[in-house]
Amino acid sequence: MMMKFKQEGNGGLCRIAEPQRQLKVSFGGESYEEASGCLFTPPLNFAMVDYGIFRSGFPDNNNFSFLQTLNLRSIIYLCPEPYPDHNVEFLKSNGIQLFQFGIEGCKEPFVTIPENKIREALKVAIDVKNHPVLIHCKRGKVIYSITVQASH
Repeated sequence: MMMKFKQEGNGGLCRIAEPQRQLKVSFGGESYEEASGCLFTPPLNFAMVDYGIFRSGFPDNNNFSFLQTLNLRSIIYLCPEPYPDHNVEFLKSNGIQLFQFGIEGCKEPFVTIPENKIREALKVAIDVKNHPVLIHCKRGKVIYSITVQASH
């Protein structure tokens, strides 16, 4: 965000924040077009958790231009399956670090998620050196389970 200062009539300064580019975003999975003509599609179940922390389902090629607008430093991947090569290439070309925690059984409703993996994932997520960070699993729903379990 760019800041400008404007002189007011009484001699004081007024700070005005102006966005460098305008991007309309919705979290319903719709695509949006920026004024420059770029198309942005958020990953499934994308949302902001807190400042600098986002969550979603598994991103694919269609989501890469959207993810670039977030200026991510890190991605936390919660599933045990190997990260696809085309996603790894995207991370490398954008300087994004991947943290994988491989939580097994995350699709079952009453499976207890290992506490040590939750703790390690949360350490990475709250470390501001890793922000902005995207936390994701296959569908963007495991993060709810982890949050609920971690809060108890």
